[in-house]
Amino acid sequence: MTTDQTPLLQLQTADAGAGAQRLPALRHQRSYRIWWVADTTALLAGGIYAFVLPLILLALTGSPVQAGTLAAVGLAARASLTLLGGSVADCSDRARMMLLGGICGAALTSALAVASISGSLSAAVLCVSHVLMELRGGYFGTVTNAALKDVVHPKQLGRAMAANQGRDSVLMLGAAPLGGLLLGLGAAFALLAVSFLQLLAAASGFALRGPLRAAEADSKPVENSPAGSAAVSPGIAAGMRWCFARPQLRSLLILITVINIGTNGLNTTLIYGLQQRGEAPWVIGLVSTFMGLGMFAGSLFAGRLIEKFRTGVLACSCLSVLGGAMLLMGFNTNLIWLGAMLLIAYLSVPALNASVGGYFMAVVPREMAGRANSLILFMALSALPLAPFLTGLGLQWLGMGPTLLFFSSLVIVATVAAWCSRHVRGIPHPDHWTSEPASANSQIEAEARESADVVSTEGELPQAKENRA
Repeated sequence: MTTDQTPLLQLQTADAGAGAQRLPALRHQRSYRIWWVADTTALLAGGIYAFVLPLILLALTGSPVQAGTLAAVGLAARASLTLLGGSVADCSDRARMMLLGGICGAALTSALAVASISGSLSAAVLCVSHVLMELRGGYFGTVTNAALKDVVHPKQLGRAMAANQGRDSVLMLGAAPLGGLLLGLGAAFALLAVSFLQLLAAASGFALRGPLRAAEADSKPVENSPAGSAAVSPGIAAGMRWCFARPQLRSLLILITVINIGTNGLNTTLIYGLQQRGEAPWVIGLVSTFMGLGMFAGSLFAGRLIEKFRTGVLACSCLSVLGGAMLLMGFNTNLIWLGAMLLIAYLSVPALNASVGGYFMAVVPREMAGRANSLILFMALSALPLAPFLTGLGLQWLGMGPTLLFFSSLVIVATVAAWCSRHVRGIPHPDHWTSEPASANSQIEAEARESADVVSTEGELPQAKENRA
């Protein structure tokens, strides 16, 4: 398992009853280390690019409206190919997709750098290139997360995602300052740095071709998903039906969407509201700083929480902390109070994201990993435009405090729904993610047949019952 040719699925089938303590630590697993480099470099490249591109466009045009319009068009372009990219990731060589995605990103940013050096970089060229970059992000963006299932044992997915949360918080804190430093050396220099990181991500992804291909070959006769053991039909629609037919996954997807609207809306309200009342830019920048600090501190103990508590109870508890702290922001918009509540709210986010995300990845079959990740991302991207729209209406008609209360109430509603849902509250400990009791599976299967007759007509659930028999 420490070589790049051994998939984790082999260990899973050879010793399904082994405890997590018999698995090597993640840092000792070569495949995971390579995956971590690929994912980190890709995220860092994306963070720097997202920071410098609007500033380059502003320097060229001097129009904030054009910069905002381009950002909206870019999000729409990314969302348009997200589901297709996830579907392709489930039936293609994931290592090759990681390689192609990195090369395409490096080629586009290198072309922009050359145009900047030659003086031919115009607003039109920048806009077209950005749309192409976002299309590339939508198509290839979910393959890295899908590949994590092939290099990490299911019992370690929670800890792996907790580690990713800590990494993400550091990138949140460091990407913007690093992007500013690089941009200070010139637009071309910043774009070339992004290109280099994309190439490093491509090379790291290609280095995973051994374990990813071995996992693909090994997963065909073996299925370890508690949500059903039948093969999943190819295609976007089949993947969506498969996810929404499972009560637990369906509940999580709906909760994720509502929580994203609430948290994104609250963050946007803070930025717009502080700017509206005349706060200095560096003060507004502290919003992301406190978020990053909270996530970093929370990531330090997220792994231990995931291993100690049942996933459903932990997720509901984290939602309670997140929603409660967000609600308190609406009653007092003093800067110190807002910063303290942001810090407390985001302390719970790493454990929440890692536990729910780890469970989602563990129960989804390998041939569904790409579509499952793309579905989560698509629902999040689809909800993003609502945040600035509702924020604008709220600030204009109600003011900052009531608007914060509105968005926090969405998270509170999601929290109450999670506690009341036995499908969410009853999610087991990571040790039992892939070995839930048969009676629980039978209940899920029965409800799935009632809620999605089309799944039964395709023969997926009956076949699953035959396999268990």
